[in-house]
Amino acid sequence: MIRTKILATMGPAVSTPDVLLKLFEEGVDICRVNFSHGTLENHMQTLRVIREAAARWNEPIAILGDLGGPKIRLGQITDQDGTGGMPVAVGDEIIFQRAAIIGEKGRVSTLYPHFVDDVQVGHKILIEDGLLRFICTEKNASEVKAQCTVGGIIKTSKGINLPNTKVRTPSITEKDWQCIDWAVENDLDYLALSFVRKADDIKLLRGHLQYKKSFINIIAKIEKAEALTEIDAIIEESDGLMVARGDLGVEMDVAQVPIIQKDLIRRCQSAGKPVIVATQMLQSMVEQASPTRAEVSDVANAIFDGTDAVMLSAETSVGKFPLQAVHTMSHVAKVTEDYINQQPATQPVSLEVTSPATALAQGAWRIANDLGTKLVVIWSQNGHTARVFSKHRFPVPIIALSSNHRALRRMAIHYGVIPQEMKRPTGFNELIHEVDSFLQAQKLASVADRIVLVAGWSPAMPNTMNGIIIHTVGEQWSTLSPTDLPLIEEPDNQ
Repeated sequence: MIRTKILATMGPAVSTPDVLLKLFEEGVDICRVNFSHGTLENHMQTLRVIREAAARWNEPIAILGDLGGPKIRLGQITDQDGTGGMPVAVGDEIIFQRAAIIGEKGRVSTLYPHFVDDVQVGHKILIEDGLLRFICTEKNASEVKAQCTVGGIIKTSKGINLPNTKVRTPSITEKDWQCIDWAVENDLDYLALSFVRKADDIKLLRGHLQYKKSFINIIAKIEKAEALTEIDAIIEESDGLMVARGDLGVEMDVAQVPIIQKDLIRRCQSAGKPVIVATQMLQSMVEQASPTRAEVSDVANAIFDGTDAVMLSAETSVGKFPLQAVHTMSHVAKVTEDYINQQPATQPVSLEVTSPATALAQGAWRIANDLGTKLVVIWSQNGHTARVFSKHRFPVPIIALSSNHRALRRMAIHYGVIPQEMKRPTGFNELIHEVDSFLQAQKLASVADRIVLVAGWSPAMPNTMNGIIIHTVGEQWSTLSPTDLPLIEEPDNQ
């Protein structure tokens, strides 16, 4: 049972319930639907497959919709000499023209209408994640001329990065709005907003979701240098971050990416927000059955850094070995976590005490660590308490109970949290009895195992905390009436 959560990107390689069920068995907690590819009809079929497999798995599985955002792409390119596109060598001149054309003989166009307006002389133009590189040498009202500094094959629809250019395209495109409304209608759990530049981008999406009466959580994808200048405000407005290292490594000095990753994870830890590390974690396993040693180190280091989740992209969507990729990531997580757990810990990860749940988590951590309890069990009806407890990096798993299906799915992103559905007890005595029966039935604990049970904040007594209980599984509680100790509630209503 690993504590690091795994995201798997959906695609042709994992398009049946049977395959998805195997992914869940290997450790996948969250399914990523990438809106950059395919149609809403395609995504609906994917959604049906996920939900059928999740129903058979009978454990909460979250679904994250990843918005395409304002990605700038090339137009159509002619296949020259069977190369699959247009060959270009160092020193060659390429013209990017405003009018749409089929690219050939050194002329291309893009799908971004303001490309010629925004790019200035001296700006870098990077194609296909920087595999091909150009410098703008000249421009006029209808075209941009650029000289190749790193050659290759220019292909249809490949992405363009403009690290020196301030583009005027909105953060949320018309296609994104269609995908957002589809996500609301189909009750997705998370939306990842691409190319976030400022906190107002998050506010815009949040306002739309609120208007739609949707409680979908927003994950801000950090992949532009502009976002780093306003990162604290972005973290505050979002429900979590994704460190999207692909575009980030193109937009910035690639040597800075590991430092940015560590810094963003640390900031999310302090803010009590989940964070996902993404892009090329096991890239070689798209084609090979085994990872490179560097990739294994990359996954392990993200866990050492404190990430909540790690993500697989092409490895599961179109790769030849999706099951092996998930198995590898799960195995690396287990070995890494085992090592971390063997190291002595004298105090929980430090979070500013801003809520009763934070204070409870710190006390529960100390008890679980000092007494060597088997588990920590919390009632987290809406998921808020589970999120806060997750950030304290408990030495034992956190069983988060709720009767709220949406909250249970959202909890699937939090490190160390095992979301479990339970009918809402009427009071503490019933909770004790139900927890005992549940833990034993699920083989999570046995009679005589010691656990920490948290029951606390009551709406009738908002400033009163009632609860960290050290309980031995199988021990009878008969002295409390149901009103003596209220069941934990949470201040948010999501």
